[in-house]
Amino acid sequence: MGKKDHLLRNILAVLIVCLGVVFFVSSVKSDPADNLPVVVQELVKPPFVPRHNIVAKGGPKVIKVRMTVTEKVLTIDNEGTKFRVFAFNDSIPGPLIVAHVGDYIELTLVSPKKNNFEHNIDFHASTGALGGGGLTHILPGEAVILRWKATKPG
Repeated sequence: MGKKDHLLRNILAVLIVCLGVVFFVSSVKSDPADNLPVVVQELVKPPFVPRHNIVAKGGPKVIKVRMTVTEKVLTIDNEGTKFRVFAFNDSIPGPLIVAHVGDYIELTLVSPKKNNFEHNIDFHASTGALGGGGLTHILPGEAVILRWKATKPG
């Protein structure tokens, strides 16, 4: 086989690979949430709730929130009893996320480097993967993003 045939074979192989990539990229389905409006929700300590619309307006949205897990030791009574806790955004219990059914919640969960333990979080209103708990395991110094659709209240 001559140089010309070898060159043509290489060009044909590259074209086949390129067509495969184009087909693959065109067949990947986008997340329906990618085209929705985004609301960054500032979380607050309970018993307060973040600023939100009580009645859903304008259709579904992506509600972006950020939580940081911190490990601390608290004095829990007047006798000086100490208790190790895992706080979310420095709050026990953790802050409330407010969304409407049909919204997508996008959580960024962060574990500072100074933490000692692996952490995760689960949500009663999230279906599958243990309410998100199976997908959010992070070690100290790591972060993870979890997005789910609110399909039920809770």
